[in-house]
Amino acid sequence: MAAIFRKPGQETWWVTYYVNGLRVRHSLRTREERIARLKLKKLEGDLVTGELVQASRTPLVPFLAAFCEHLSTIRTRKSYKNDLSYLRTVFGPVCDALKPGTTVNHRHQPKKPVTVEDRFAGRHIQVKVLEELTAGIIEAHITQRVKQEGIAPKTANRIREVLHVLFTYAIRQHGFRSADRRFPNPVDAVPRRKEAERQIRFLTLKQIDEQLRVLAERPVIQALVATYIYAGLRREEALWLTPDDVDLKAGMIRVRQKVVNGESWQPKTRKNRRVPISSSLRSYLEACQHPDGSVWFFPSPTGKRWDPDNFSQDLREINERNGLSWACLDFRHSFGSHLAQKGESLYKIAELMGNSPEICRRHYAALIPEQMRDTVEFHPRPQLVHAEGRDEACA
Repeated sequence: MAAIFRKPGQETWWVTYYVNGLRVRHSLRTREERIARLKLKKLEGDLVTGELVQASRTPLVPFLAAFCEHLSTIRTRKSYKNDLSYLRTVFGPVCDALKPGTTVNHRHQPKKPVTVEDRFAGRHIQVKVLEELTAGIIEAHITQRVKQEGIAPKTANRIREVLHVLFTYAIRQHGFRSADRRFPNPVDAVPRRKEAERQIRFLTLKQIDEQLRVLAERPVIQALVATYIYAGLRREEALWLTPDDVDLKAGMIRVRQKVVNGESWQPKTRKNRRVPISSSLRSYLEACQHPDGSVWFFPSPTGKRWDPDNFSQDLREINERNGLSWACLDFRHSFGSHLAQKGESLYKIAELMGNSPEICRRHYAALIPEQMRDTVEFHPRPQLVHAEGRDEACA
């Protein structure tokens, strides 16, 4: 029914048994044979009485189709697309939602599918039921991708996070029960990779002037870049702005959920926010001209909403011709960085940028070391006073 054993070259005892035809094997976390046999006896008793939770059997393909449909209702369009990409690299094109080049209807009109070669063919995880996807298989898959493809720790952790959400959904909505009762969600047993501290890039005041100057012949792109720099908006947040979102009279930009021409959009954090229009930004916004009939504050050359990738490509081509390498994320970081350098609180910066204070702390806290100078002083600094024609320190 069950048996204990030691792996070659190891002193720790392991146990192996079968549940619903599936082999379960895990460490007993002891080097003492007596303790291992006591744990074995208890486990055998649980198997006989049924107290040991029986693993479920969840066919993988229909489950993945249901999970992708679930993601389409809880993720923003960009996040949903990213999640599908991670799932596709793990499982392959096993259902319609995960076929390469397919744009799934994410509360939008589906686009014409484009045939794309599966670059990861032969490297996907091959399981028929979800219960076969153990922590060991997940860890081996991620490790293999790190070694063969050189994916960064951040990417490895993102794969882990998506799979953790997948199993959480399986537990709550599909009655998933793990064969390993120690880890109801198998991903909990997969260790996170340590990520290197992120080094952000931002423009100096001189570089900001240079960047905006080279865009003078493209006023809409210039105004967009100025908005990223002086208001800290994300790329799509600015591209989705309508004239009603930019109130020059009140001096406020409203980043909010909306439906335009039947297409819905919402901020990344699902929270609306308002950002004041600075004096530096106002002149660029006032000079921005809108074609008749356009519903967008920053329309593309055709008068429609600018595709994010097309906009970035146009900007990159202009910058490359002028020897610049800045991108939208650098502009957004410039906003947070300059606010931090002038002493604004990280809480205020987080509110303006639509981030959590913890994210802003990681990005911008190092830019305000001067704020810590007085913190380490036990006594007030002596002040200089003028007395009888000479400076003296106050006692």
